[in-house]
Amino acid sequence: MTNTNKIVLDPHAHGEAVSQFLDFFSIKSGRPDADFLQNILKYYTRLPYENISKILKLHKNFISKAHIRLPDEVIEDHAEFHFGGTCFSLTFYLQSILSTQGFHCYAVMAHTLHRLNVHTALIVHLDHRKYLVDPGYLLTRPMEIHADKPRLYRTPHTGVELGFNSKDEYYHLYTFDRQQKKWRYRFQDKPVSSDEYLHHWQDSFYQGTMHGICLTRVKNDGMIYMHNDFLQITSIEGKQKRKVKENYYSVIEDIFGFAPEIVEQAQEAMTENMKLERQLGFYKEKKAANETD
Repeated sequence: MTNTNKIVLDPHAHGEAVSQFLDFFSIKSGRPDADFLQNILKYYTRLPYENISKILKLHKNFISKAHIRLPDEVIEDHAEFHFGGTCFSLTFYLQSILSTQGFHCYAVMAHTLHRLNVHTALIVHLDHRKYLVDPGYLLTRPMEIHADKPRLYRTPHTGVELGFNSKDEYYHLYTFDRQQKKWRYRFQDKPVSSDEYLHHWQDSFYQGTMHGICLTRVKNDGMIYMHNDFLQITSIEGKQKRKVKENYYSVIEDIFGFAPEIVEQAQEAMTENMKLERQLGFYKEKKAANETD
């Protein structure tokens, strides 16, 4: 796999990786219904959102375009290094799992405040209804989308509001706690083709989100988020924030299970990647994106 043209994103082509996921978490196959979907998501959110694996993969394959991590690599890296992925790899792997297990689902692209087509999630059909499933935001439950009825949901770490705006014809997703409400992204209920998905996935390697270590994981009563040395613990009650001044690598190892030497390798790779971006003209924005806090 040496160039983009030879990469074919077929969610039905990763049956072995799907079986590995089910075996790893001891999940029995079932009917493609709401209970089975919720059970899959319960375990799937144990794969953290992290860009260390993405930074390292880009460093190894900066020019060849063979740097996307397909489902087999995602599950193998999770078993060995506790990795997960970013929204594209997590969404495509989940799409492969659901499609193979009989669910009807498709990927959609989402826009954040300053950037277009930088986030992705799934729409899942169940009982003549449509649900948003978003592994990139580690949302732990499917959320029904309805053009006429705004929806409110509660997860262990946040409230979620999902509604349709008839003026721009987009669904908008907000998160909220007892202190504030924050707009996150907008999307249309339009399936993205595999070619377009691949294009945006490849483009995501040269964004500001690759210019800093970003890690997120869900725990029973909240979410833990790290951006470089900034640590944030979020629950429905609010946020606790602090800088990790000492024991940076041991804190990451304790929370995420990533070996210190792996994190150091990623930091070195990130610096070299950024130099290559500028040398080869891939650098697209000066402002590093930090849109998850």
